[in-house]
Amino acid sequence: MPFFELTLQVSKQQAQDIDDVLTAAGAVGVTYVDGKDSPIYEPGPGEMPLWNHIKLIGLFDNQNQLEQASEDLATAYPDLPQQKTQLKDQIWERVWMDHFKPIRFGENSWVIPDGYEVVDENATNLILDPGLAFGTGTHETTALCLRWLDANDVKGKSLVDFGCGSGILAVMALLHGAEKVICVDIDEQAIQATWQNAEKNGVKDGIVVVDPENVETIKNQDGILANILAEPLMMFCSDFHKMLKPGGFFVLSGILKSQKNMICEKYQQHFIDIGAEIDKDWVRVEGRKDAAS
Repeated sequence: MPFFELTLQVSKQQAQDIDDVLTAAGAVGVTYVDGKDSPIYEPGPGEMPLWNHIKLIGLFDNQNQLEQASEDLATAYPDLPQQKTQLKDQIWERVWMDHFKPIRFGENSWVIPDGYEVVDENATNLILDPGLAFGTGTHETTALCLRWLDANDVKGKSLVDFGCGSGILAVMALLHGAEKVICVDIDEQAIQATWQNAEKNGVKDGIVVVDPENVETIKNQDGILANILAEPLMMFCSDFHKMLKPGGFFVLSGILKSQKNMICEKYQQHFIDIGAEIDKDWVRVEGRKDAAS
């Protein structure tokens, strides 16, 4: 079935009204894209900031609906340029996968999209459903954590994946021999994605889910993996200390280079042996709980 796109360059002030017009006309999706290369790295809690210049793309599965949206917008915004595109009829899941191919992390860990052949039978291979895109390893924040898991021994350990997303870190840890991973996420879809990816990789029995409201029950863990954002990492510092057994480690990601010193200074108040690795604009911070604490 062919799809049709209606693309418009709009201001932040126009965006919601034009979104409403596209949706009312029958758009099956509306996408917001930065129109002037002005990235927004980390919004505050409850904030949904927009760029000043936005490329708004309405996706339609019916050409008549696209034409109706175009007419409505021409009446309301006569000076607004419009671009109409008919998309080639194709298998969209396969198109997505063309941009997500097997990737190696470190020396011996691979993430393989479902449908691809395993590259190295002797490596640790994680099969990931591309449709569950809460974390695929392609972003530096996830890659930093996957490389850590490849380089460090987690065999027999009990871990926490705090903000588990697709479960990619939890599943990789279990494939590398971890005994158990407690998964925490505020998004129920993320938990479902984690269960599905764990089952696909034969490690579902190693997953334990804890509701975010009950994180105080997590105690005496060997390690914590937390690929979230700097603000919640700051907020949960003391909670992570309580979750770990003496000598337990933490691995944090989702941190911008400009936030590295802030995170390190905060965690030095509770932990020792703080270290960091940088990948482009992103940082992984790691350390451990004092064995005597």
